[in-house]
Amino acid sequence: MGKTRRHFHTFDALRFFSFLLVFLHHIPVPESHFASFFSKSGGVGVIFFFVLSGFLITYILLEEKSKTGKILLKKFFVRRVLRIWPLFYGMILFAYLTPYILQFLNLSSSNQGYNPNWLMSLFFLENYQMMLTNSFPNVSPLRLMWTLCIEEHFYIFWGIIMYYIPIKKVPHLILGSIITASVFRIVYLYLGLSTLDLLTNLDYFAFGAIPAYLLIEKNEVIHKISSISISIKYGIATIILVLSFMIPNLSYSLLYNIAPVLYGICFTCLILFTLCYRNELKIPDNYWISKLGIYTYGLYLFHIIIINLLLRLGDKLELGIAWYSFSIIALTCTILISMTSYYVFEKPFLRLKKHFY
Repeated sequence: MGKTRRHFHTFDALRFFSFLLVFLHHIPVPESHFASFFSKSGGVGVIFFFVLSGFLITYILLEEKSKTGKILLKKFFVRRVLRIWPLFYGMILFAYLTPYILQFLNLSSSNQGYNPNWLMSLFFLENYQMMLTNSFPNVSPLRLMWTLCIEEHFYIFWGIIMYYIPIKKVPHLILGSIITASVFRIVYLYLGLSTLDLLTNLDYFAFGAIPAYLLIEKNEVIHKISSISISIKYGIATIILVLSFMIPNLSYSLLYNIAPVLYGICFTCLILFTLCYRNELKIPDNYWISKLGIYTYGLYLFHIIIINLLLRLGDKLELGIAWYSFSIIALTCTILISMTSYYVFEKPFLRLKKHFY
């Protein structure tokens, strides 16, 4: 099958926005500053990553199955490996060397969290190690890799399920996934467990699968949504943006079960608005936010390393940099390193993907 899949404009921009939410969450913003209101939405950024991933993976699998009647599962997994594994294992190697690097730079290491179990890290099980210890690894960027573990588990689970079930059963899979995650979140809350596994995050991917299914199988729905005026769509998008910052600042226990569904519905709508044939929400590929979105994988993994390194250097040199200046320096360094990583290290592996379509 040739690589003729639809290009989704705006998605790179949405990825970069999701990264910015995570980045702001890790910046040392003073609690007394109004900006702290915006720095609490890191989890929302991760959720949006999951929803986007659910859409793209479901679209890829459904598009292949609808055209050929089958899914070449081996090639699908190889493409995922080429995208995820090189930088993932590069970061594990960096994390392993971190104590020696800090010692060489005469910088202090973290005394918070657990010493990594490298076997758990290597086999995409860091999220379960964090759940078992109710803590986080003491080296960067391992503490972020629970999300990549969930992504990897999703690829395997979703790929195998989609391989076997007929397309007409996909809505049942989506609904079952949403119910499953909701139930397991309640169970984990009762047991005092962190929601850091696929079972408690599966609904986010499932919500992303909804627009993918509609695009492939129910295209008339996309046409109907296209008829909604652009002003209404921008109004809804603005409400979604406001909710993304407002909900994390609320502490009502009821939100524990309501917020995931609300996020899922909101982000599903946002994706649908970008898929419209007219009156679509569109951020062109030549905009800076879209161009930076290409490097999101590296941005996500490198930013925590840069932030922690700059914090330690600032403490050692007693620089006393204001948090906003610190943010600009950290973001600039993260972007430059991520761009270098993409073109020098990641792209050679990405070029190999063309052999597995």
